[in-house]
Amino acid sequence: MGYWPIMTPFDAAALGRARDLAAAAARAPSDLILAWFRVAGLPVESKADGTPVTAADREAELTIRRCLRRSSEFGGLPILGEEGGQEGQVGEYRWIVDPIDGTRGFARGLPTFGTLVALEETALRRALVGVIHLPLTNETLAAARGLGATRNGQALRASSAADLRAAVVSLPDVGEFRAAGMEAAYTAVHAACDHVRGYTDCWAHALVVAGAVDALLEPALSPWDVRATEVLIAEAGGECRLRASRVAGKYDLVCGSRALVGRIAALVQFG
Repeated sequence: MGYWPIMTPFDAAALGRARDLAAAAARAPSDLILAWFRVAGLPVESKADGTPVTAADREAELTIRRCLRRSSEFGGLPILGEEGGQEGQVGEYRWIVDPIDGTRGFARGLPTFGTLVALEETALRRALVGVIHLPLTNETLAAARGLGATRNGQALRASSAADLRAAVVSLPDVGEFRAAGMEAAYTAVHAACDHVRGYTDCWAHALVVAGAVDALLEPALSPWDVRATEVLIAEAGGECRLRASRVAGKYDLVCGSRALVGRIAALVQFG
């Protein structure tokens, strides 16, 4: 199959169709993923970067790619997937896919995993469409620029909290901060906030989009980890800031309530 650029800029109708396709693609491997969940003896391999992968990840990504490819309108766009890499030459736009975000938890029977699909405007390195699907709860969070953010069709609003001391803030493992040279930031947030929670993976991102968690700080994320969240947070009325991580090819992320993102960014010197 050839790959072609699509008309720019996207109008609202085209963005809506791309969002709906991304949502369908993110839901497509749900039954497959759930069939593997908590299977005794699920083989877990380590990739070159030390992160885990299972047969479920690979099969789910193939299912998503097939779903995207079936689209007559957007099926010719390049696809970057965590497991299968880049398919097609990079153009103005591309799909970005993470079939099981949170494989480590998935393989241990933890419920914090999900599927991410985003449509990226490559020159600006920003998402136009983003979807998080949580198979265990059958929740699909979907957004497109200018069209708002929804969960199973119902509008979402991010938190508007401004008091960092009282806020619920999510941080992943301290080891991730240490590896990214951000251990001081981990300590600073704990000192400034009374309700730091260790929610992880796209489940934590979905909680921030929905306003259940007020803000999140996370280091060293890959493009497939952040693109869907980037547009979901913005369209839910929150703020998402990204910067190049000290870990090559990765991003550091702070997102959530606009007031808290500013507070946290200042606190941890998030330039």
